[in-house]
Amino acid sequence: MPRIENTWFWVGLALLLKTMVMLFLIYNLHLLNGDGLIGICSGDCPDYLHTAQNVAKYFTFGRMYEGELSPYAGRMPGYDIVLAPLSLFFDETTVQNLTVLLQILLSALSTYFLAKIAYHIFPTKKIFYLTFFIYGLNTFVAFYDLCILTESFFVSAFIIGFYFFITAKNLWGYLLAGAFLTWAILMRPYILPIWALLNLYLIYLFFTKRFASFSSLIKIGLSFNLVFGMTEALWIMRNYMQFNKFIPVVTDVHAGLKEGKFLALMEFVQSWGGDMVSWNPDSEMVLFYKMPQINHLPNKYQSFADLPKYVFTSAYNADSLEKIKKIYAITEDTTYSGTERMEADRQVTALLRKYRKSFIEEKPFYFYVIAPLRLLPKFLFHSGSYYLSDLPFAKQNFLQKMVKIAYSGLYYFTLLIGLAFIVYAVANVKQLPVSQWLILLIPLYIIILCPLVLRRIEYRYFILAYPFLSILACYMLNLLLSYVNKPKFQKT
Repeated sequence: MPRIENTWFWVGLALLLKTMVMLFLIYNLHLLNGDGLIGICSGDCPDYLHTAQNVAKYFTFGRMYEGELSPYAGRMPGYDIVLAPLSLFFDETTVQNLTVLLQILLSALSTYFLAKIAYHIFPTKKIFYLTFFIYGLNTFVAFYDLCILTESFFVSAFIIGFYFFITAKNLWGYLLAGAFLTWAILMRPYILPIWALLNLYLIYLFFTKRFASFSSLIKIGLSFNLVFGMTEALWIMRNYMQFNKFIPVVTDVHAGLKEGKFLALMEFVQSWGGDMVSWNPDSEMVLFYKMPQINHLPNKYQSFADLPKYVFTSAYNADSLEKIKKIYAITEDTTYSGTERMEADRQVTALLRKYRKSFIEEKPFYFYVIAPLRLLPKFLFHSGSYYLSDLPFAKQNFLQKMVKIAYSGLYYFTLLIGLAFIVYAVANVKQLPVSQWLILLIPLYIIILCPLVLRRIEYRYFILAYPFLSILACYMLNLLLSYVNKPKFQKT
């Protein structure tokens, strides 16, 4: 095999693997339907395009409300760094296509860097090869290279930034690490604790004599934090000028979603440990509201009576929730007048807030303990290949079923074998380098944060954990292969 340092070869090979995966996804998802778009624009995609166009046209990061452009801080403008400049020169479809191509290119580069991270942490060529090919052929993360969403750029920027951080030999390396990780933070601010963890790692390196002096630590720390510090200062100043408030990151965890029926419904479902994702047919959310795009998919829950008994309180029962659903439907029904829909919105919001409050007051143990724990297995244990086809599994042909099963197997290999590293780490806690703990703590942080703290379990939130679990799974696989291939008898 070519040398690991042969960047052009490995990035070219990663791009070839990505192209194969992309062509399969485009074919299987019927994306070339004549609309000129090679990717997918759904979910939050229109919001990103909207804010980017406002930046390009008006130099304002904002949204249109009732015909007026209003400043926005529900998200940070990490995606607009790419979309806004493109929007200056190209139409919307071209902007999306160019973004998809850029995402694929950066994803290929990040595949090589991830394999180099694995080689740096576990210095064996087999680990490099295993990580490169197993991660390079994955679709769990690669699917988002086709989507106009922050996920692809986010995970690529984080991997590249982490690579520069873990391998830095001079101030320039730490500056590059800080720049890419800052970009990742601008797309997903919830990784700020990881940023803090990396700063603690720098202090650890100082105390273990990796730096020549305290002044070296100061210079390295300043280089690593320079881009983030400047960016954060500008963002805070901008927000204070626009909102007269101190907003260091974002206004809320719901991307600035205004008070009303949908926010109230999401938080009500979250309160008792339900999945609030409206595009997931296995979620409890679809009992109340189901997106038209998934109407052809069967629901896991058929009625409110299917919910666990602990969900209900003295304030409401299954019949009460059925009435909520009917009122909610009025808010979406254009046959009703605007006044009637507004009144239905007000009514359903008030009822949902009342029911949520009653659940918290009557069943605090379930709210604070059981509900988040109920979300944890939902976040981790699913097909792992839900994105491969828009057809139900029963309607897919034989080849599609085999591919789906294979990718579900790859997902569970990455998840379970990757998490098995915890057992290995505990058993070898004294010998385990701190750098290996870093690789483990990143996915553990995501697994704790999303279901247990934020109570948000969209499967795409797992994509930052996936590449680092891939490294750990490949390491554990190599350990197993080494054990199997070890001679059973040796001459004395």
